[in-house]
Amino acid sequence: MSDSVKKKVDIDTIDRRLLIELLRDARSSLRRLSEEMNVSPATLHNRLTRLVQEGIIKGFTALIDYSKLGYTLSAVIMVKVDGKHLVEFEREVANADNVVAVYDVVGEYDVVLIAKFRSVEDLDAFLKQLLKNPKVERTYTSIVLNVVKEDPRVKI
Repeated sequence: MSDSVKKKVDIDTIDRRLLIELLRDARSSLRRLSEEMNVSPATLHNRLTRLVQEGIIKGFTALIDYSKLGYTLSAVIMVKVDGKHLVEFEREVANADNVVAVYDVVGEYDVVLIAKFRSVEDLDAFLKQLLKNPKVERTYTSIVLNVVKEDPRVKI
């Protein structure tokens, strides 16, 4: 079953507050959070374990400013794919190093990719490799001029 079709998991106020704090800073200690939330560290540990087991928390990571690492070019790439190979293509392209998001969409194109590159030459090489794939019928690429907001966190 796909992620978007999975059963909704109900959370209470403590779970929600824990998630908000972890979104703010995933390095927060459970001891400090337990004091702020007036809940025992053991309770928070159990809640955190359950949130991970339920798949609400998929992992812990840092928010990185990729431009400071030289990835100054972002691209939105729409891909028209041969329908019988759509899922296979999405799995393949999701493993590409530069791809940060893969969206299965409805419309003229089937897949939207968000990718980051160090240079126009890197983007060019990526697109040429993509177009060599026999599953790909055509692409349409937009280069991001200015990032107004880029944050995977949604206010919950």
